[in-house]
Amino acid sequence: MRQILPVCALLLAGAVSACASVDNGLLSLVPANAQLIVGIDVQKTRDSQFGQYMLSKSQAGDAHFQEFIDRTGFDPRRDLQNLMIVSMGNNSGTKGPGSFAVLARGVFDPSKILAVASAKDGVTETYNGVSMTVYEKKKDAVAVAFPQVGVAVMADLTTMQQILMNLSTPTSFSPDLTARINAIGGANDAWFVSTTGPSGWKHVIPDAGAGPMQGQAQALNAIRSASGGMKSGATVDISFDATARSAEDATSLADVFRFMASAVQMQRQQNAQAAVVAAAMDNMILTTSGSNVHIAFSIPEKSLEQLAESKPARH
Repeated sequence: MRQILPVCALLLAGAVSACASVDNGLLSLVPANAQLIVGIDVQKTRDSQFGQYMLSKSQAGDAHFQEFIDRTGFDPRRDLQNLMIVSMGNNSGTKGPGSFAVLARGVFDPSKILAVASAKDGVTETYNGVSMTVYEKKKDAVAVAFPQVGVAVMADLTTMQQILMNLSTPTSFSPDLTARINAIGGANDAWFVSTTGPSGWKHVIPDAGAGPMQGQAQALNAIRSASGGMKSGATVDISFDATARSAEDATSLADVFRFMASAVQMQRQQNAQAAVVAAAMDNMILTTSGSNVHIAFSIPEKSLEQLAESKPARH
């Protein structure tokens, strides 16, 4: 049960650090076989109360970070506007991250950034008329390119080639997936959409094995697709929706979430982290409809600051 609290804390922290609406320009470059799409509106993050708090805590005197800014002319705290993180999954059976892409919109100086990338054993190549810097690490080639003014992309080489082809033929997702992206992205400052469940995330989420969480992990494997969103403000609203294999699986999944919430609430007297997360769980809405599960809860922005200030428990 002690493993549950850090997981919930990470979910909360991850949600508030990735705030976004839909950037259709970046979305049009995403490969059609994407299994997970996360949108990040960095401008909204900076303007939010929590964003301003995080900026005030940033290590402005970090020498390495300042060196990066000086060499590239790029300060993410100022120049980054939108971010999209994409995963196509890992079908190779290896332990690596699989096919991925990070697409960013902002103010970039491509010549400076590519010069820094080339200095790290990068090789300049051209694909579909776009110059890119390619470098290999443990036989996994990664490329960096600036396919449009104000757009930067980092991806594995195969995915980069797909993205550069999409410049002339923008990606067209299924009507259902497009509707889901527009609904969750349009209503929230942060969003993600996944076309798979945890069974397709084994390169990201380790197997529970025969440990005490095995039963809960098996219930989570019933998820077939999921989405979630976050809307920032004085109170941060967070939602999560999942579609399971059946109505029975949806009921079991809801029971797992109730168990996790109650386990956190039982620890609220033991440490500050538990108290903050448990307070959010107190107002949690959890419903099922057929094979669908919906979860929503809110947490005051000041409580998020408290959570960020508290040190993780040693376990």
